[in-house]
Amino acid sequence: MRKITSLILLSVFVMLAAAGCQQPAKRADGSPLAVKEELINIYYLAGKLGMTVSTTTDDKITFNDTVNTVTILPKQDQIYVNNNYLGPIGKTKKIDDLLCVNSSIADEIKNKLPKSFVQKPAEAAPLQPKQQPAKSAWEPTGKTIVIDAGHGGKDPGAASSRGGNEKGINLEVAQQIAQVLRDKGYRVIMTRNNDEFIELEERAAIANRSHADIFVSIHADSSAKSNTNGFTVYVERSSSRASKDLASAIDDRMAQTGISSNGTKKADYRVLTHTGCPAVLIELGYLSNYWEAKQLKNDDMQKRLAYAVANGITDYFKRK
Repeated sequence: MRKITSLILLSVFVMLAAAGCQQPAKRADGSPLAVKEELINIYYLAGKLGMTVSTTTDDKITFNDTVNTVTILPKQDQIYVNNNYLGPIGKTKKIDDLLCVNSSIADEIKNKLPKSFVQKPAEAAPLQPKQQPAKSAWEPTGKTIVIDAGHGGKDPGAASSRGGNEKGINLEVAQQIAQVLRDKGYRVIMTRNNDEFIELEERAAIANRSHADIFVSIHADSSAKSNTNGFTVYVERSSSRASKDLASAIDDRMAQTGISSNGTKKADYRVLTHTGCPAVLIELGYLSNYWEAKQLKNDDMQKRLAYAVANGITDYFKRK
């Protein structure tokens, strides 16, 4: 009995000693790495930092703002901020072929950025539909804009990997774009304000009948590959210089939302080819991508996208 007791005590001692040897991994500053944390992918991390992803390879991931550069070297387990070593990455995981890291890395990176240049994520100010600007400060622009919420009614559009479908997201974002533009003094016409089906030719006809200055159609994309991501702004193949300028202005603003840009592409969608004014079709992101589907259903991201599109439209008119 005494021998058994001794063996049990010896086993406990060995286990405690082994546990004591397993010190938590530490960063360069001596702080322990978080072990159990929410994992976020690199596009979400860049969005939290107010940056955009510029390089994504297996060896190197880079994102920037106008001043700072963050570099992640996955294979070397290293993070650099403005070419200064921050420390190891810590726990990582690939989800839908996107590298995911501990969410606390965002705060660690922020702490290493120059204090005068630390940026908050490009968050949209809250919509305030009931608080119109004072009449002395608010003037109509004289511009008419048609905002088209894609799909609707019997046409649900793409299915989301997070549940639901495209038509609802399109309408939510389109209505918020319309509200922001109206607050800026624009005359805004919606092709649909509820869950109804409207033929593609009729959507374009609404813009033509109202003598619209521009037409903007809102959609969300889908792909057979779950790792396909990013927003895209489309113009028709024989598009005018004005349509290209409008697409470029919107792309510039949307690139600041945290969703990466696929640039401007050409496609002869009927809502573009049948519209007489400068026209663009925006695919906000991929509902087949787990992360982007989650973002497109998020109220804050919808608001951020709405402000980006509205501000891009404003930039377009200012440049004319």
